[in-house]
This record gives sequence, structure tokens and C-alpha cells, in this order.
Amino acid sequence: MSAPEGRAWLTLGLMSALFFILTATTYASLGLALPAMVAELHWSWTEAGTGFGLLGLFNGITSAIPATMVRRFGVRATLLTGSAVMGLAFLCLARTDGLVMYFAGASLAGLGFTLLDSVPGTYLLSRLFARPSFPIGLFFTVGGLGGVAGPLLYLLVTGETSGWRDYWMVAGLLVVLTGIAAAFLVDAATNVGATAEADPDISTESWTLRDALQTRQFWIIAAAYAAFLFCGITANSVSVAHLTQQGVGAAIAISMLSVEGLLNSVARLAGGILTRYVNARILLVVGLGFLIVGLLALGAARDVPMMLVYAAGIGIGYGLTFFAATILLLDYFGRGPYLELFSTVNLIATTGAVAPTLAGLTRDQTGGFMPFFVVLAVAVALVLLAVATMRAPHRGRA
Repeated sequence: MSAPEGRAWLTLGLMSALFFILTATTYASLGLALPAMVAELHWSWTEAGTGFGLLGLFNGITSAIPATMVRRFGVRATLLTGSAVMGLAFLCLARTDGLVMYFAGASLAGLGFTLLDSVPGTYLLSRLFARPSFPIGLFFTVGGLGGVAGPLLYLLVTGETSGWRDYWMVAGLLVVLTGIAAAFLVDAATNVGATAEADPDISTESWTLRDALQTRQFWIIAAAYAAFLFCGITANSVSVAHLTQQGVGAAIAISMLSVEGLLNSVARLAGGILTRYVNARILLVVGLGFLIVGLLALGAARDVPMMLVYAAGIGIGYGLTFFAATILLLDYFGRGPYLELFSTVNLIATTGAVAPTLAGLTRDQTGGFMPFFVVLAVAVALVLLAVATMRAPHRGRA
């Protein structure tokens, strides 16, 4: 293995570990901590859901920041800044005594997540590997395993300490240390795309950000990306509350998040392997279909078999949709504008951040979450139809 190849795999390992810890300590944990925080601080579920929504909102609306920072200051500065922001975010969450501190911590966590996760990660991997679909799938897989580890980590830490405040301190320490290690050790210099394109699936047309934004294919991919975030954020933020309201034990409801996270990760890895044989658009259609099944099963779940259907639907659907939408951007528009396009898709997908607030409002007004699950499933079905009829764009006739 040559030095550049070794640095490429080291970079993959470091960025994957960082993505793993970020997922475990934010999206996979906040939904678990919320019941205890709500009980201690006497919030409504609308207020609690709004904080979770701010995490997703700032994860989305700040998507242009890492792209700009990477272009102007480099990947290392971006990762160090993100580590500092995440440290401050978890400190706010640990010291929360009211909504202002909670909202501040959630918002900073969203910004820090953006600076550290898939935008710089996929950017590096698309530059370091001649055929990046499998490395990106592996990166997403390890990151998704954070969804499995998050609930287990939360239960472990809170079982050994005084509760959720100590958990946020431990989480912050893990993220900051991993982020600093990644900042100093990744390969930020190599760019295989500077030579001839080696991946036959990636477009060699001279796409620009402006050209891509004028195609309907870009907007369909962005809608699919928003769909999986809507569904994933909804499940992570309210599934435990919904299932316990239906009489399911809290431990079983929490364990479903781990099952969902495991299948999410398996689906990402499967996508990285299958994309060599199956078009990414087909994988995207399949992923969206799983999301629809998962949402409806979550609403109807009362026993373990139906909860496993929900966990499989959301987990596999999330993983396949996340991977396939990301790869389609690279395949359809090439490596050149990828950093800005992926950041733009994340910005558009910010709409998914309203899911916890809408779900919480639905429960406060109707007494349950089911009506929201049904409406969301219908919206995802419309996106699925658009993807099913989509074809690869070409400059001048997309």
C-alpha cells in the first residue's frame, strides 16, 4: 500500500469514527434524554420537540458554512472549529436550567455537526478515492452505527452517574477529542479528480453549481434527502414517547432505536456494495418505499413484530436513501461542484427540522402522533413517484 493510499484509508477511518460519535451523541441521544429533561424541567412536548428541531434546523441552515470554510481555510481549520463548537454545545446542554440554554445547546450542536460530519467527510473521500461509492458507503455505515451505540451509551452513562447532565459532559468530551485527532491526521491535500475520471458512473460533463441548480433532477434528489431526514428525525425524537403512550415498555421502545440504527448502517454498507450492480436511482426508490412502510408501522405498532417492521422500514429506508441520494449527486453532476451541491442539498433538507415540532404539536392537539405519521408517509410517496420517473441529466437538456 502506497503512502497516499494509506493516508486515504486513515482519513476514512478517522472521519468515520467522528461521524459515529457525532450520531451517537446527538440525534441518537437527545430523544432519549428528552423524557427525563421534560419531567425535571416541566416542559411541554411542543417545547421539547422544538429544541430537537433546532438541532436539525441549524444542522441544515449552516450547511454552506463548512463548504465556504473548506474552500477558504482548509479542512483542518473546519474540523477544529467544529470541535470547539460541539464542546460549547454539550456544555450548554449539561447546564440546561430552562429553554434558553436548551435551545442554545441544541442550535450549537446542529452547527457543530455540520462542520464535522458528512460535508467535510464526503468531500475528502470524493477527492481521495478513484471510485468513491464504496468508501462513502462505508463512511455512512460507521456513522450510522452511532445510532446503535447512542442509546446503549446513554443507558450506560446515566446508569453510572446522576443522570442526563453527566451524559452531556461525557458526550462532549468524546466528540471534541475525536474531532481534534481527525483535524491533525486526515489527508487534506490529495485530489484524484485532478486527473482523468476513473469511475464510469460519475459524470464527466463540465457541470457547475448554477447549471445543476437549474435541473429538475437536482431538486428531486434534494426532496428525497429532505424526506429521509424528516422520517429519521421524527423517529429519533418521538418514537419512544409514541410507543410508551401505546403501552410499550420504555426499555423495549428504546431498544427499537438500536435495531433501527443497526439496520440503517447495514443498508448504507449494502448500498455501497450494490451500487456497483444496481443504479443508485433504483436504490433511492427502494429506500423511500421502506420509509413509507416504517412510518405506517410505527403509527400502528403495539407489539414486537410490528415494532420490528417499523425499525426495519425506517432503518433500511434511512440508510439507503441517505446513501443513494448522495451518490446520485456525484454521479449526475461530477466531482467539481460536489462540495457546494452537497452543502446546498443539506440546506434544502433543513425543512426536516420542523418534524419534531410538528409531531409534538400534533400530539398536544390530538393526543397522539399517528396523524403526523400518515401525512408524512403520503409526502414521501410523492417524492418516490418523482424519483421513479427521473432520468440522468445532461447539460443543456436536463
